[in-house]
Amino acid sequence: MRWGALIALLLVLVLLARGGRWTTWGVLVSGCAWLAVDVGLDRIDYVSDSAELGIGAAAAALICCAVVMAVPAVPRPNALLAVAMVAAIASGMATATESPTDVEPALNTGSAAVGALLALVAAAAAVQAAGPADRPSVRTTVTVGILAPATPWLLRHIWPQPSGARSLATFAFTVLLVVVVVALARTRPGSRQHRYSYGMVAAVVVVALPVMLWPLALLALVVQIGRPFTELAANTPIHSADADALMIVLAIPMGLILARTLRNFVLTSRPAHRVGIPAGDDAEYRAA
Repeated sequence: MRWGALIALLLVLVLLARGGRWTTWGVLVSGCAWLAVDVGLDRIDYVSDSAELGIGAAAAALICCAVVMAVPAVPRPNALLAVAMVAAIASGMATATESPTDVEPALNTGSAAVGALLALVAAAAAVQAAGPADRPSVRTTVTVGILAPATPWLLRHIWPQPSGARSLATFAFTVLLVVVVVALARTRPGSRQHRYSYGMVAAVVVVALPVMLWPLALLALVVQIGRPFTELAANTPIHSADADALMIVLAIPMGLILARTLRNFVLTSRPAHRVGIPAGDDAEYRAA
């Protein structure tokens, strides 16, 4: 869940930076620094649920947000769409997180919390990608902002134990969230043909997610991408069934590929001035 929370924080910072190119690179560097601090605290066996650590992490996150918001940046809808897609897929993967040992009583709460946060980030990034001229109505935005983060909590409440039904429901939630992202970010007003294309988007996502996940998951299991971090933190596996696959990290390449695949459904023929960019910045916007 810590990886999911870290991904959520980085996506929030990119969102606040409006996808600005240089700010995004700064966010990635900050994420590496945050990860290094987290591993260091883990190595010295600092109590992870202490109030001091929580307050410190919250303060650091707020400072990062304030710094990012203070940096001027040209909005990049492509980057914001990628943020939304990564967050949507990561939300589903966080919600579906299971423990092979069933010895983590806080897993349901943690999975629901991280999944809800990522779902909210996905919706916010999609709205931001639409730009001021094309943003959905306040009612639509508020409705999605309530239902999207509530769904992971509902899924973990209905199915507290791993089951096929929960897996299918989580997959359906992920597909629906991606479709909602496309709908929120799409140019408005859309034609009837555009509205019909949401079914095509859902079909693409239903096929693309398993096709991307299976080979990436197999690669993650073989490579054990989390093992170096586990060794740096001087942690030992709780059980022989534990693995250092870090499946939620796979949401990053999957989201980037899906954003590229669905970009034509969202950002077609959108003039630069419609996303709140001054006319003089058109060339820079198109280059972004």
